[in-house]
Amino acid sequence: MSLLNDTTKKGEYKHLNYTERTQIERWLNVDKKKPKEIANLLNKSIKTIRRERKRGLVENLNSDLTVKLVYSADIAQEKYDYNMSAKGPDLKIGNDIDLIKKIEYKIKVEKKSPEVAVFETGANITAVTVRNYIDLETIFDIIPGKIIYKKERKSKNSTKRNCDKVPAEKSIDFRPEAANNRTEYGHWEGDLVIGRRKKGAVLLTLTERVTREEIIIKLPNKMSESVAKAFNQLEKKFKKRFGTKFKSITFDNGVEFRNYKLIEQSIYRDEKRFEIYYAHPYCSGERGSNENNNRLIRRWIPKGTLIDNISVKYIAKIESWINNYPRKMFDYKSSNQILALL
Repeated sequence: MSLLNDTTKKGEYKHLNYTERTQIERWLNVDKKKPKEIANLLNKSIKTIRRERKRGLVENLNSDLTVKLVYSADIAQEKYDYNMSAKGPDLKIGNDIDLIKKIEYKIKVEKKSPEVAVFETGANITAVTVRNYIDLETIFDIIPGKIIYKKERKSKNSTKRNCDKVPAEKSIDFRPEAANNRTEYGHWEGDLVIGRRKKGAVLLTLTERVTREEIIIKLPNKMSESVAKAFNQLEKKFKKRFGTKFKSITFDNGVEFRNYKLIEQSIYRDEKRFEIYYAHPYCSGERGSNENNNRLIRRWIPKGTLIDNISVKYIAKIESWINNYPRKMFDYKSSNQILALL
């Protein structure tokens, strides 16, 4: 595994035309060719052919009155023309093949968001336009939701549920204002990224609220003892600087974080090394910075990946990639660049 290896097959970035659709109709309905064979014949990706087949499926009534799904070139062309017209006349990317290649490369290979891809290419379009093209599946060879998550806007007035399984003083309601307002460095959000199995190795992810700095630590399991040992390692690593780097951690209500006394306990002194707070149940938005960084991790470690087989070196590369990732909220500066200004 390597962050720099690109195994993505490069396409021609040319749309299917009506003639090609009539060929696909014959190959699918008469010759019974498979999508892979058709992709090779047309020099297209197999994903393109599969999406095209899905686009043109219609019900056909057989002589024995049974219904069979077949591909229709006419129906597929009508849907294609409608999708293209739905973009409106002012979209500026359709004929710019070089720009399409650059943006798709940044999204698929460099794992950048549409916002960052647009910024780094200097494209005269908005990230919303790029996301719309991805949803339409007409310009980019990117499956919606596979690489780029859809942006979800949550109401700020959503009802918060009481945190009744932890001490009242450990609720996020008692977190310092400096942490809530992001005016002081050292307040973090934490979570575990789970692999393929409920048991086995996991990733402890920590996100600093001011800079979005990320720390990722591989744990053998999701026990509270393993979480505490990870912070023991951090306390040994940062030594005297630990107290200024870690002032509070906000977790969800998972059982792996419930033993707050064990996790808070310093290995050097008979006192707390930081304060733990818990978000309200079912309110992941209260740890939104960490959730967003976890999504960045998922670009390199998709859901269902066996984390036991992932090396510490590879995890360190992901951590470095996140901390050097340009962020729109910081005028496209990275977390490391913001840290340097503190």
